[in-house]
Amino acid sequence: MIDYGQRQARLMRSLDVDCFLVVHLETTDPDRASMFYLTGYPGRGVLAVTRDAVHAYASPTNIGMASQMAPHLDWQLLDWDYQEAIVALLRRHGFRRVGVAVRRIGWFTGRALEAAGDFDLVVEPDPVARVRAIKDGEEVARIRRATQITEEALAETVAGIRPGMTEGEVAWRLERAMRERGAEAVGFELIVSAGANSALPHHVPAGDRIRAGDVLLFDIGASYKGYLSDITRVFAVGKAPDELARIYDVVLEANQAGLAAFAPGVSGPTVDQAARAVIERAGYGEQYTHGLSHGVGIEIHEEPASSGSGAVAAYEPGMVCTAEPGVYLDGVGGIRIEDMLVITETGCEVLSRFPKDRLLVIG
Repeated sequence: MIDYGQRQARLMRSLDVDCFLVVHLETTDPDRASMFYLTGYPGRGVLAVTRDAVHAYASPTNIGMASQMAPHLDWQLLDWDYQEAIVALLRRHGFRRVGVAVRRIGWFTGRALEAAGDFDLVVEPDPVARVRAIKDGEEVARIRRATQITEEALAETVAGIRPGMTEGEVAWRLERAMRERGAEAVGFELIVSAGANSALPHHVPAGDRIRAGDVLLFDIGASYKGYLSDITRVFAVGKAPDELARIYDVVLEANQAGLAAFAPGVSGPTVDQAARAVIERAGYGEQYTHGLSHGVGIEIHEEPASSGSGAVAAYEPGMVCTAEPGVYLDGVGGIRIEDMLVITETGCEVLSRFPKDRLLVIG
């Protein structure tokens, strides 16, 4: 059972405001993640979150679904003139110091709040995302099940792959297998990339055909009760090119080194470098073009990150993230191995279980 009051309290303890504003409307302020996290309702609406209450609003189109999915809140009608309605409801409650997430609030809404002239806007990057970084037991259980669904679907799908099938056909088989096992959707646009396409980390599968001698890369995930999974595995369709077979062993070692480095108190750059050093020693540092890890939960990329300006200073128990080193050779192919993990009190638990100890041959 999810304690939404506890989530509300955690958020407000981190802020010095009268209320925190969540806006998830049509196309201007798409903050689905905060809406779902704080209420259990993923649809359109507005929240004014205080220390004592959550004031919830939805349009006539959505108020029925909101009331059904989040019956613990007293949903009120929101006028179609959204920006004016938001200003009016904040005034009606007497809120003066209003917190907003600059990464989530839309330009039109921000402009309306500023133009009103009677609010002291406290602008934060994304305070709900900061709170969401540490998952509770129910969240971890949903992510664990999403991971199981993904792996079961992958096992079924790869057993039927033959040369001549298209990447798009395989992606559709994967999605169908996930839904048959209880997924409500795919977690993101599934990546199925064969041959040279596997060197493109965000390749979009379409009509390219799988050939004997290709490596076949899957970067896939399912959505289960609002929470996502994200794993990557690579297979050889027959005999893979010798260099890619060697690179597989390098990436596997980097993956294992990264996993071994995750623990409470360790920084993102530390775990990133643990994996990166393996690839650099093998001479492929320039072909490793992304960070090791990102958080996963309601969104496929969320806090904590292992690198970049938002790299986490210290991992904490309950954080769920990935370990996904990769090497990409333009025009030849790529190898990436990605696992899901949760930080524990003493290290980390790897949530993904699909075999990876060698480059598996299929087809």
